[in-house]
Amino acid sequence: MSVNIQESFKKLSMGDKIILIAGPLLLIDSFLNWYSVEACFLDTCVSASRSGWQSPGALWSILAVLIGVLLSGGVAAVNFANVKLPALPQGLTWARVDLGAAVAAALFILLKLLGESSYLAYGFFIGIVLVAALVVGAGLNFQAEREGKGGATTSSM
Repeated sequence: MSVNIQESFKKLSMGDKIILIAGPLLLIDSFLNWYSVEACFLDTCVSASRSGWQSPGALWSILAVLIGVLLSGGVAAVNFANVKLPALPQGLTWARVDLGAAVAAALFILLKLLGESSYLAYGFFIGIVLVAALVVGAGLNFQAEREGKGGATTSSM
């Protein structure tokens, strides 16, 4: 069974591999510290931290994480569970939908950053890298589709 998964993973396009890895990692990252602050007075220090699921701008990071999970779930479903995606209206492809969703996730992270850029912690920076990876993966699939090579989401239709 695991050999089949490994073989299936090796057959994926580079874009699908990136999406399949970045989505779950973004979910894990969302529980890390995205904001952290420490205040000291005399010999007493107090610190506070916030994850991607918490304010400020929790809605934006939650939407970005959900998009990442949906994108990676779609790639996994098509490639490992033999799910066939529904047909889209003429002129619209799954590669375009995926690229649009990945760009939306990047915009959501940017909105969260613009809302509060003080006291950023390591989780926020990791999140930026992972959302950028989603955009790159979806962009590679879109480019492959335009060149007629197709990715997992386009070859299943």
